[in-house]
Amino acid sequence: MLPDLFFDLDRTLWDFDRNSREALHEIFLELAQPKLPGDFTSADFIAVYEVENERCWKAYREGALTQQELRPLRFKRSVEKLGIAAFEGMDELADLMGEAYVKRAPYRTALLDGAIEVCAALHDRGHRMFILTNGFEEVQHIKMKNSGLSPYFLKVLTSDALGFKKPKREAFDQSIALTGSDAMRAIMIGDDLECDVQGAIGAGWRAIHFDPKGGELEAGYPHIANLRELLELPLT
Repeated sequence: MLPDLFFDLDRTLWDFDRNSREALHEIFLELAQPKLPGDFTSADFIAVYEVENERCWKAYREGALTQQELRPLRFKRSVEKLGIAAFEGMDELADLMGEAYVKRAPYRTALLDGAIEVCAALHDRGHRMFILTNGFEEVQHIKMKNSGLSPYFLKVLTSDALGFKKPKREAFDQSIALTGSDAMRAIMIGDDLECDVQGAIGAGWRAIHFDPKGGELEAGYPHIANLRELLELPLT
């Protein structure tokens, strides 16, 4: 029996960085730049936003922030990191930017190189394929549908629906239960070493680390730098 393949979505198949930056560029020019003092550019804002967003997501995964708190907070902190003192309407601006981001970014359709080709080939080989993501329920399905990935996957499993976030073992155990799979035949494919790879291995799965930036390699699991390399691996 062929193994079941569980893919992360953001930065593994869906080009999160490109799609996010395009949406942030629009939002900054339309909503933030007219209200902020100074001559800040969208590039200035995006550079600090990406740092603050990662910090907020880490806090969210650890349970220190809720989904509702995360969305505006990452924008408010980004404005502060530009060196802008608190001003009347800052919280309202952060709320508007958070809402605009959720309404725009998920509808972007850029995928990482080879995503459709590889998903189609693996699907045709007979693998059962699933998405396992820490992304929010309401936006991950939009990304799948609009980017053309949906036909290749049986289910989209989000941390919202599971009640647990990767790398917690419960997220992987719940995924097995909901898909009728088995830890012995499940393979997790993702870019996040902690959430995807170490989390899966801790749950008794196999894992493949997607690392297009070519970071420091560790033994114990396969690494790929391009999605097409999946087609060359012995996925049995």
